[in-house]
Amino acid sequence: MGLVQKLIYRKALICLFVIILSLHISTANANIETNIDATRFLSNYCVTLVNEIEKSYQKQLDAIENNKMIEFTKVSKYIYGVSDLYDNLDCSIYIDR
Repeated sequence: MGLVQKLIYRKALICLFVIILSLHISTANANIETNIDATRFLSNYCVTLVNEIEKSYQKQLDAIENNKMIEFTKVSKYIYGVSDLYDNLDCSIYIDR
């Protein structure tokens, strides 16, 4: 991975954490005390990741329709970063099927 890609990846992850933090600011002082609490938190977190991927996918489609390849590439890298986070957390076990 090149330097530019690493910077974009880090920027995307920082933005994602800011978004997630702002969505759950009211529960910032909550303590996770049980496995059930942890599972609920991770389920919500993973759903947030999937929603972010879906929104970004729509941005990708818009970029392709408008022939904006640079924008398409940026969004693709962002989606890659979020997907990597999803995969590292193994979110498939937390999302109801």
